[in-house]
Amino acid sequence: MGNASTIGCSRASPDGWMWHSTGLSSGYLASLVNTRRGEIGVRFRLNETNADTVFSFLRSRKREIDDGLELAPTWRSGDRGSHVIEMIRAADIRERAAWPEQMAWIKDRLEGFRVALWPLVGRVPPPRERRLWNEELFFSELSEWNSTGLIPAAEILRDAQRRGEAIQWGRGGQTGSATPTIWRQGVAYQLVSVHTDGTLQLLFARLRELPRFENRARRLDLLEQVNEVQHVHLPDQSIDQRPAVPLSLLADRSAESEFAKLMDWFHDSVTTW
Repeated sequence: MGNASTIGCSRASPDGWMWHSTGLSSGYLASLVNTRRGEIGVRFRLNETNADTVFSFLRSRKREIDDGLELAPTWRSGDRGSHVIEMIRAADIRERAAWPEQMAWIKDRLEGFRVALWPLVGRVPPPRERRLWNEELFFSELSEWNSTGLIPAAEILRDAQRRGEAIQWGRGGQTGSATPTIWRQGVAYQLVSVHTDGTLQLLFARLRELPRFENRARRLDLLEQVNEVQHVHLPDQSIDQRPAVPLSLLADRSAESEFAKLMDWFHDSVTTW
């Protein structure tokens, strides 16, 4: 892999699987070898707080993803927010002469998954020195790395400015961020942050420290409003975290409209309190 692909490998282990660094903003890719069952495979797995959201969104684009791969993968929805998209084939790993063909198959499937998923879940730009971001730099980076998020990002910032909200630009090195901000009695209220890795971060953990949302019931109320957006299914524990969802999810007109209503609701709930 080191000589034939830009996909990175974790350290070898006897567990029958290996994680691979692919730069995806959501989920993980792994290769699998099962000598008992005589199989090799590649698996994309979602198991974090945003797993139900991302899997629902990807299922809506299933035909596009399947068509982008040489073979249609198997989709499995698991328990407790763990979901899998995978390809498995028969292979006898004990046949050393077959290793080049088997490993080439794994490499090609990993690269295929990466190409099919990058535009939907986002990809992480390379590390750079920390800097203060601005609108020109932010959209230039987003265009280069996650162009499917351009229109949703522009809509979010345009709507924020329409509501009279300030945009706070981040100082990150690897990813840039733009955060719509409502100032109320000297306190900055921020629900979402748009990132150049193609994700939209929901800032529940930041809100819990603020007067309007320090009450758990009120944050659960807010979560209920967030989950009204198409494909978004965040669990209750999200209200103490910063889950991220794909920006490209908001490229759908219905989801974009529902998200705009959410942001209007949030603005009103802060400014009329």
